[in-house]
Amino acid sequence: MNNHTAVDMRIANFSNLELALDHMLTLDSHNIPSILHEIRKYADLPYGYLFTADQVGMVNDLLFELKKIRSTCFPYALFLIDDSGVNSAELKFGETGADVIKLDGENSRIAESAIIEYAQKRFIFDHRKLKIPGNKPLPKQVDVAIIGAGVTGLYAANQLARNNISFCVIDKEDIIGGIWSKYANTTSQVNTSEGGYRLVEQEFRSNRDHSTTREILEDIAQIARNVSDKVFLKTNVDRLEKLDDAYRLKISNGQQNSYLKSKGVILAINDRVGAPRKIDWENQSVFQGEILSGISDDAKDFDWKNKKVVIIGMGAFAVENARTALERGASHVTVVCRRHGTVCPKIIDYLNFATPYDESFKHDKKSNMRNMLLWKKLYDHSGATQPECWMGKIKHGGHTISVSDIWFIGHYLKKIETIAGKISGMYENGVIVENQHRIAADVVLNCVGFYRNALTVKKICDYKDMYNNNYVDKDLMYLADAYIDDDAFNSFFGSSVLEMAKFYMDVYVRFFDRGDYFAMIKSDGIETISIEDRKWSHYIDGAAALMSHYPDIYEAARKQVSARTKNFMEAHDIESYISANKREWIDTHSLLAGRPMKAEACLPYVFQKLVDKKI
Repeated sequence: MNNHTAVDMRIANFSNLELALDHMLTLDSHNIPSILHEIRKYADLPYGYLFTADQVGMVNDLLFELKKIRSTCFPYALFLIDDSGVNSAELKFGETGADVIKLDGENSRIAESAIIEYAQKRFIFDHRKLKIPGNKPLPKQVDVAIIGAGVTGLYAANQLARNNISFCVIDKEDIIGGIWSKYANTTSQVNTSEGGYRLVEQEFRSNRDHSTTREILEDIAQIARNVSDKVFLKTNVDRLEKLDDAYRLKISNGQQNSYLKSKGVILAINDRVGAPRKIDWENQSVFQGEILSGISDDAKDFDWKNKKVVIIGMGAFAVENARTALERGASHVTVVCRRHGTVCPKIIDYLNFATPYDESFKHDKKSNMRNMLLWKKLYDHSGATQPECWMGKIKHGGHTISVSDIWFIGHYLKKIETIAGKISGMYENGVIVENQHRIAADVVLNCVGFYRNALTVKKICDYKDMYNNNYVDKDLMYLADAYIDDDAFNSFFGSSVLEMAKFYMDVYVRFFDRGDYFAMIKSDGIETISIEDRKWSHYIDGAAALMSHYPDIYEAARKQVSARTKNFMEAHDIESYISANKREWIDTHSLLAGRPMKAEACLPYVFQKLVDKKI
């Protein structure tokens, strides 16, 4: 039985203290390369370091090495035991960005209390940081009006600020953050590798791979601080109209109506994710368990221990909630879906960003085929059901590809299964599928997706069509996620809406308030599409057309991809990544099985050959 206290932080323990905490990593070596290798194998939680006064020099050296690669293992907190004998000149920690907590004496209970108190405060995000003071007048005129204060809107604002283009950001909500503040769960993670969703280039520490909600919200709050005096919340755009060579926005904020004039507009309004779908099942009232939503932390306080879980849907939120349920002790998870979505292991997504592109931004076909064969082998070995569209298509139209290791491990351990079909009703102890299959459940989690938000833009303006390079009109760009069609993953964007926004903001600044926009929009490959029919493949094709006609845009894209790869590989090189991923792979088996498991008893880790063969 584990009598340890769970904390959301891993402690690298260099001292001789024995602590009754989970996630302890005891390190008795003084060899920096050896310590680095071991620490980076455990990169799945934020770090705190516990050490004594005579180890200050060694910790300083370790921090120096970790900072060079901006490792996710760079600590948030340094717990220093009894520093009375330390010369103040030796303490360089004030320059590290880590919090220093000094502990009196070598006492395990004192150390445990300090660690628990720190973790409980530091790793719970304060949503008040997403509020922007509203006691400022809306300007009458700016260069660019940005509608939407989510990730793309705030990124766009920062880019305009860097280029001395005046702007304001308008959002109808009372906090910034968009989907991340409105629909993400505390346990959510980015459904793409860290390098493909990096909002901020931090000085000391990169976010964890598949960054957490807390990390993303902290980054959102950080970039918002740069532009907070130009952000206006609880403000609606009721109408957008073209006036000669400018735009006029009719604005309301519950107190008064006003007008804003601008040269340009950026529509940072999510197209793909609108209002959540709500559904009631037949005989729902007779069900004796709980019915929860898989979004907005509705299940945050639910006790998953030993529960039979039914999840309805198989999008990214469904796969995420399956992970959360299993990690927190559910006895079994059944996913009921209309069709099987595509799930890939973390390393396949990692390779999508780590593998070099050729001059046409394509991956080597041999590497792609190798990765697909390893992926299929994992499906076969685990017993997870492949999507019905395989291998003709990588995913169903409209679906994303969910990223999860525990999906395959859970299937291998018979802790999770999927059933294709529709819920026809409920009974006292569970759900009924297709009027014949009864599935027992203690809790039913609805993850049935969202309505599309594509009509929002049409409601506020007269535009019905736009171009496949995200332009609606001169200096008017629709910069937002779109319908995920079949070719969405076949580009250097890597299915990351943030990478798409980075590219197109370079384009927007390049053509802003310039007459050559009109020649650009007539270029070969730039096509007219319906606003409500926006797809990922449209702005992928639009990007290709722009790069083929404008060498400077092509070079900007090369720099974007090169910098992304360099920064990502700096913090997550392939040998360290696979070492950490394989360690976590085995530990996840042990967690789900409720007992230690050896590698030979686990689902085979088929990706080791990527390191062995130096591919």
